[in-house]
Amino acid sequence: MTKPNLKEIEWAISDLEEQETSENRYILLAALHICRDHMLGYSQPEPAITAYSEAAAAEVEVLGQYGDSEFLRAAAGKSPEKVLLVIDDLLDALQVVKRRAYDYVMRKLDML
Repeated sequence: MTKPNLKEIEWAISDLEEQETSENRYILLAALHICRDHMLGYSQPEPAITAYSEAAAAEVEVLGQYGDSEFLRAAAGKSPEKVLLVIDDLLDALQVVKRRAYDYVMRKLDML
């Protein structure tokens, strides 16, 4: 199987946007938008880690176990910055395919 090119991804996005609405279509559409954005270089680069520092290396912060959902179990022990980058990519896709859900999440964040 060959790697898809940008034109194929944009064609698939266009085709899916013309089809009837369904949850599976939104999921596939979000994934295609993320792939396209990554190919176009719109993805957020991870911060560079310097090899040497004047100060002693600080202890790496990781997320604790905050609940028993699949997401919270998966995020436990991970770097907060990396978890937030994953969530940011997801919200970018959600903003495109399910604007009401995106707005709801943003309102909840504003109320924190």
